[in-house]
Amino acid sequence: MRRSLRSRAAAAALVLPLIAPMAGGCAPLVRYTGELVDSESGRTWFTRAPAGIGGTLGFLVGLPVDVVAMPVSWAVYRSQPKETRDVMSVFLFPSFVLWKVGTLVGSPFDAVEWVVWRSWNEQPMTPAQREAIEREWDEKEYSEYPVKPIYPATGGTGERVPPPDGSR
Repeated sequence: MRRSLRSRAAAAALVLPLIAPMAGGCAPLVRYTGELVDSESGRTWFTRAPAGIGGTLGFLVGLPVDVVAMPVSWAVYRSQPKETRDVMSVFLFPSFVLWKVGTLVGSPFDAVEWVVWRSWNEQPMTPAQREAIEREWDEKEYSEYPVKPIYPATGGTGERVPPPDGSR
């Protein structure tokens, strides 16, 4: 009995650090898998090809899973309000998950590429480049990282400038 409890505790201690980063949500993982196959992300064919092939195979493997999961998908689809139902996102959810998991085949290649190629060839960002990127993000209508402008406590003359909403 004690040996079983110890082995379970040891297994939990080994698995928990691997699972804990995923507890924050899947958006960063989905974003990363999208970057693995995107040509504009700076990754070369060395990373994009295995990630694309893995993603395609994952999606194809997911299609039979979609068929098998049809009764559960139908129940989920019917339980959603009519205004927000989306046929594709409900019925192809297993394929989507396996597509993203298959894309992760490219992550070891991405690590090798980063060590061998990008880490030595990327130039450090200049303050002007950083300012241009920040300005571009600020000009987007719906930014991924919304920024509330911070106004200086004093203007150029040294006197206090009130906030734009009129509060003190």
